[in-house]
Amino acid sequence: MKKKVIIIILNLLYCSCFSQTTRKMFVANSATHEPIEYACIVFADTAGGTYSNSKGIFYVSENIEYIEISSIGYHLKVINLQKDNDTVFLSPQVYEISETKILPTKKKRKPVELGHAKENSHGIMGYRSGDEIAVYIHLDNDENSYKHIKQVIFNLARKFQLDREDYTSIFKINFYKATENKEIGELINTEDIVFTSEVLKSKTKLDVSKYSIYMPENGIFVAIEFVGRINPTTGAIVDDVINRRVPSIRVSWKIPNSIVYEKRRFMNSNNAWQKVDKDYDVVKWSKQSYKDLKEDDFYTPLFSIVLE
Repeated sequence: MKKKVIIIILNLLYCSCFSQTTRKMFVANSATHEPIEYACIVFADTAGGTYSNSKGIFYVSENIEYIEISSIGYHLKVINLQKDNDTVFLSPQVYEISETKILPTKKKRKPVELGHAKENSHGIMGYRSGDEIAVYIHLDNDENSYKHIKQVIFNLARKFQLDREDYTSIFKINFYKATENKEIGELINTEDIVFTSEVLKSKTKLDVSKYSIYMPENGIFVAIEFVGRINPTTGAIVDDVINRRVPSIRVSWKIPNSIVYEKRRFMNSNNAWQKVDKDYDVVKWSKQSYKDLKEDDFYTPLFSIVLE
C-alpha cells in the first residue's frame, strides 16, 4: 500500500452559496441579544448550509426559503425567510447535568493517553464545512470509568495545505456518550468548544480541561466538526472546496475493530450520523482507486484523548 493515500472528497453538485448571497442575517441570544458565534445554519429545502461568524452574521442566497438554525446551548429553530426578518433569536436551553462520580485514589494518578494518535498514518481525509467525524474511545478497566478529559490529540496533515496568511479556519471539538451497543449517543458538552487553525501542528494537543468532560461508563466518541474558513474581506464563514483548508485528518486503514461515525450536514438531507465501515460510500469509492486495500478495510481518524 502506498505510504500516503490522499483522499479528497469532492462533490461538484455542492457549492458554497457565499458567491450567490444577497441577504445578510444575524443570529442572537433571545435573552441577552448577544451574537451567537458559529451557529450552524442548514438549508432545509435544498442541500447546503453555512455557519454564523464571530459576530453572529451569516449570508443566505435569495433562493433559499427555509433554514434550520442550531447551536449548542440553544433550542433549534426553523425559519421561513419569506416571512421573518433578518434577525433570528435563539432561546437558551437549560441542561440537567447528571452527577459524575469520581472514585478517590490514594496516589496521584498519572495522565493516560487513549486512542489512535500514535498509530501509523496510511492516508489523509479532506473534509468540508458542516462535516463531522467521530471515533470511539474507551477504558478497559471499569474502576476507572469516570476520568477527567484533559486534552484531545489530533494527528493532522497541516503540510498538505497551501500556505496563505489571509485565512483562518474554524473547527469545533464535540464529545458524545457511547451507548451500551457502542453506537454514537447524546452530546456531552453543553457549549461550543471552538479552535482556530493557528493552533495546528502536525500533531496538535488541545486543552479541553476547563469544559469538565468526563469519560462515560460505556466510552466516548470524540469528534471534530469543520466550520469553515473566514473570508478575510467580509468576515463570513465560507467553505473552501478547491484548496481544502486546514485541518485535514490523518487516518489509518489498518486499525482492527475501530468504531467511526461521520455526519455531513450540508450534503445529506437527513442530517444523520452514518457509520464508517467497509460498505460506507467513501470507503467503496476509495477502494476503486487503491486496489491494495482489503475488502474489510475502512479508515479510522488518528484521534486520542488524555485523561487525568
